Amino acid sequence: MTCLKDSAGLEWRGDASCFVKNRDSFSFKRHIYSMKRISAREMGDDVEIHLVAKDEIEAQGIRWIVESHLTGVRLILWKTIEEFEKGMRNQHPEFVILDMDIWTNESEAMGASLKRRGIRWLGISSERIFQTAYRALRFRADDVLFRPFSSADLVKHIQQLRFQLRNGQGFSSTSTMDEENTLDIGYPDFFLTDRRHDSRITMVAFLTPDNRALPLVYDELQRYSFTGKHQIFALSDFILCVQETKEIDVYKEEYQAFLAHWKERMDEPLAIIIKVATPDESLKRMYQQTREFTRQIFFDGYDIILAESQQTSPQEMDPFLTPLEQRLWIEMLERRDAKAIRNWIEREFLTFQQPYPDPEIVRIRLTSVLAQIRRHMKSYNLQNASLEAIYYDVFQQIVHKPVIHQIVKELHTFTTHLLLQDHGQLQEGARTLSEKARELIESNYWDSQWNLSTCADTLRVNKSTLSRRFAAESGESFRNTLHQVRIREAKRLLKETDLSLEEIAQLAGYSHQTYFNAKFKLLEACTPSAYRSGL
Repeated sequence: MTCLKDSAGLEWRGDASCFVKNRDSFSFKRHIYSMKRISAREMGDDVEIHLVAKDEIEAQGIRWIVESHLTGVRLILWKTIEEFEKGMRNQHPEFVILDMDIWTNESEAMGASLKRRGIRWLGISSERIFQTAYRALRFRADDVLFRPFSSADLVKHIQQLRFQLRNGQGFSSTSTMDEENTLDIGYPDFFLTDRRHDSRITMVAFLTPDNRALPLVYDELQRYSFTGKHQIFALSDFILCVQETKEIDVYKEEYQAFLAHWKERMDEPLAIIIKVATPDESLKRMYQQTREFTRQIFFDGYDIILAESQQTSPQEMDPFLTPLEQRLWIEMLERRDAKAIRNWIEREFLTFQQPYPDPEIVRIRLTSVLAQIRRHMKSYNLQNASLEAIYYDVFQQIVHKPVIHQIVKELHTFTTHLLLQDHGQLQEGARTLSEKARELIESNYWDSQWNLSTCADTLRVNKSTLSRRFAAESGESFRNTLHQVRIREAKRLLKETDLSLEEIAQLAGYSHQTYFNAKFKLLEACTPSAYRSGL
């Protein structure tokens, strides 16, 4: 036998007389591949892995990992998807490792072929984006490893595959539920009949801000191993899992594990709503209550698990501003009182307590506020194309944004921008430069992108000049003053609202909670959590 390495460093074994002159030709690789399969069977290899990777160095690294950690595994390298497709037309690979970064629209046929033929495959990618995850789930990848991934993760996947193949577990065993673990429930039970199930059940809704991610949630749930009998249903705005009722602590533990599993794989936020049935409750009624319970996400946000066994009536709320409130808005806008406007919006829309009002009523009330801003725009002839576009965008945010604190942030951003447009620049007078800058800080501290440079641009002075004069006139640096104002606002929100630390950080002008925590502790000598609890 003669040993030869191709351009990717893969060893090919065969009779010397069988080698052809053109080693790079596809016919040579196909010929040697067929001989290697024969010798592999003679040597008793039990798993054959095909690696499709453009990066030759990475391919060599993967090959070294596989061959140094595992026995009985052979690795065959392919540089392009097209080359792999041609070589596999008359073959049935046991397992494929595919670099998804070289995937194009023309590769969809190959993905469909892998799925149709039940070929197990693992994706690798540098792009942790929706399209990558969706392709992997659409074409039934076992998993996707995002770079940089560890050799332990790669070896673990191959070991699991080999165990499943040795035990005769086919492709469908990881993607479909066993019939004995399903419940006798169908879609008509949620909409048409008043049927009651023989055993007590629980409904669990899975929601994402972007409904385009729901197919990913559905596929992940199909693959995930839940205990007990259960069925999964795809709906227009959430995925519903129906299962036999267990102890609520068991549910929380199981779904906390699923949420952690989801966050490891996806960047898309996820909320899980658990609704336990009451005695003699029909499936249709239970589904209606579960759907109503999902409205709580509007107030509590995502990446949480909510459990409730009893339905509560929504809090009453006036959907429109009273005449007194309308007058107050007129005065705040005319005074350009951005701070008063911000306080009013937060007090009105970020301090809700359970039972929450109907989210649709809250949206109507927000549009009532927007109507007052619109009236102000017309009164002061503030209707240029830019402001009009922002106004209509804010309206769409109010109607469609899934979480209240996101809407409030957009509304306040627009209002502050409008007030600056309204008056063009700060009125000239006897005020010092530091006083003018301080007024801008009070109006813009909530914007994490706002800083000394943007303040200087507004005041039409050099950034260095503003920094020097602000420190000389106020006795404090511009940066420290900005942080003091932000932390002061954070303290108010910690005491007056139940918002999460992440939400408070964003509303106070910090894009990262870790940085917010550090600044808060530096200025207040305690953590935000300790300050809220009074410790």
